[in-house]
Amino acid sequence: MTNHSIFNVHKSTKKMNKILRIYAFLMLVVLVYSGCNSPTYEIIEVEEPIEIKEETKTPVTEIKEDIKPPENKFNEKTVIARNYIIQIGAFNDVVNASKFTQYAKSIIGEDEVSYKENDGMYKVRLKPLDSRMEALELLNKVKDLGFMDSFLIEITYLKQENK
Repeated sequence: MTNHSIFNVHKSTKKMNKILRIYAFLMLVVLVYSGCNSPTYEIIEVEEPIEIKEETKTPVTEIKEDIKPPENKFNEKTVIARNYIIQIGAFNDVVNASKFTQYAKSIIGEDEVSYKENDGMYKVRLKPLDSRMEALELLNKVKDLGFMDSFLIEITYLKQENK
């Protein structure tokens, strides 16, 4: 092999490296540009009171297959999370909400109770729970403590595409 052929191999390797660097740069530009055009999402909080129906338990004599599919108001692809919150009071006046919150903290626990303004009302609530069963058990305990008007709220967090 002569010096001349080694020089040509070295020259072609340099050319190939230059082409690879240009290709890598172009790919980086394409990735950055396409990432900037991806849709953005806003998280929406949807509050819904849960109606608790008292059922009388009758013995099961036969098993019936449920023909009707369960009601689902949201597309599961857009649901990010669900929480359950017990609301124990609501007030028009922040002073009354604050006093009631302090009273509830003295009975239920300091870290368990807070209030927040929502639609012009100051809502006194317990901390969010992930499990509906836990929330129902806690609701019964809170009612036993004297907060008889308490009720359960399901909060659904949805992902909505911004356009």
